Amino acid sequence: MLKKLLIVVLTLMLTLTSFAKTPKDTLVIAATTQIFISLDPAVCYETFAAAVVTAAYAGLTKLDASGDVIKPVPDLAESWTVVQEGDRLVWTFKLREGLVFSNGDPLTAEDVVFSFKRVLMIGKSPVWLFNELGLTKENMDETIVALDPRTVVLKTKVLAKNIVLSIIAPPWGGIVNKKVVLANEKDGDLGQAFLLDKSPGTGAGPYTIVEWKRNEHVILQSNPRYWAGEPPIKKIIIKDVPEETTRFLLVQKGDVDVAWGVTTEQAAQLRESKPKGIRLVTTPSQSNEYVAMNVGWGPFKDPRVRLAIKYAIDYDAIINSVRRGFAVLNQNFMPIGYFGYIELNPFKRDVQKAKQLLAEAGYPDGFEVELLTNPTEIRQNEAVIIQANLAEIGIKVNITLMPASEMYAKYRQQGHQMILAGWGIDYPDPDALAKPFANYRVKQLAWRNMWYDDYAADLAEKAGAEFDDQRRLELYKELQEYWIYNSPFAMLYQPIDFWVVSDDVVGFEKACKGYTLVFDFTKISKK
Repeated sequence: MLKKLLIVVLTLMLTLTSFAKTPKDTLVIAATTQIFISLDPAVCYETFAAAVVTAAYAGLTKLDASGDVIKPVPDLAESWTVVQEGDRLVWTFKLREGLVFSNGDPLTAEDVVFSFKRVLMIGKSPVWLFNELGLTKENMDETIVALDPRTVVLKTKVLAKNIVLSIIAPPWGGIVNKKVVLANEKDGDLGQAFLLDKSPGTGAGPYTIVEWKRNEHVILQSNPRYWAGEPPIKKIIIKDVPEETTRFLLVQKGDVDVAWGVTTEQAAQLRESKPKGIRLVTTPSQSNEYVAMNVGWGPFKDPRVRLAIKYAIDYDAIINSVRRGFAVLNQNFMPIGYFGYIELNPFKRDVQKAKQLLAEAGYPDGFEVELLTNPTEIRQNEAVIIQANLAEIGIKVNITLMPASEMYAKYRQQGHQMILAGWGIDYPDPDALAKPFANYRVKQLAWRNMWYDDYAADLAEKAGAEFDDQRRLELYKELQEYWIYNSPFAMLYQPIDFWVVSDDVVGFEKACKGYTLVFDFTKISKK
């Protein structure tokens, strides 16, 4: 045991001494890059990797979280117009004058068309978002067109403006250099191998990906040709540091500027102790945590039973005990700060009310149910609290832990009774939540829980296709007020993301706002 401890200590000492003090124009981040699969904008779908890709590839639009609502704003496109023609919206985007890629090649409408078609032809994880717009491999020659070097036309489904403009933003909407990509194509891969771990001359964003050396680092260099100006930080080095404790020690020691991913306990410790030289930065995550009930199974067919579950759960205990306060009570399917969001938190732990609802539904003595979840520490601890809560109203909960891949496979087949899970958001519009949580026809979460509610599905569809913002607000208000009491979802909380950051770093609070959908490295500088 002592020998193992000495090895750990010596390894840690070697790790700590391997980092030099960071220069003023360089941001050094300690993180794990194990989840990285590709840094190609047509392939990348992982959150942290997407932040890197977004830094390297500019799009027609970009997401901006500086205000109260995350919204798409102009980037490479300086303006656009949209008109409806039959069952299509015709979008005409006008590119800024003088746009160039990081190698100096001119960026034209032809590059935009190539980039969008490339997403469709490659057909990897991001492709479904373009398909949501009505852009497919089969119709792309008619729906994605360059009118002249500065004008791009997209012909999409009739959708709310915010949906279209959000989906075409990076990372998957990032524009690549057609000439460079095709020059490095191998065996018809459209440059996937070339763009896997670098972006030399292929992007027009504020940074260029110099290299991704697996299990070691990712290096980005500022792009002086970015249309909005070169960012203050000239180099970003992401050091691959798998252990949270090591990351935490490195930022404390001053060898890195940011610990990206520390434990809840470490964050809570820092929040209380407030040591000199470093700080805890937090922001509400673009995700949520929920318990779902399969409406096709026994007692959950009765909406009163589902309401009883919602009243039985101790939400505050889960937030304060399991999440150590790093979560926001939000029982709505829509995240705080989204267009159309209204605050709806009607459920507080009320054992008597829950028992009364069960008795009215014909289950005065409760019943037995399986709660499925995956074996992370947070999920296990949440499941134990829920198990204890439901025991108090006579419901015996049997917790079944299953690897996430197996759990979600069973979930997609409607094979569960109850499930404890989470949902990450793909684009910052209420449509991205209303579809999965309220519209069974898209065969996502509502369908998996066999909640075949036409009223909710119709509202979700109408709101997603509504072009008038005021009418959209009215439709989403109606949907949220109906969903909160009738759906099979007990929304537990909206998580809070956190980082440990050196006091030398300025602007990180602005940069991380809107994460996990957007992270803006250009807002960061150093003292």
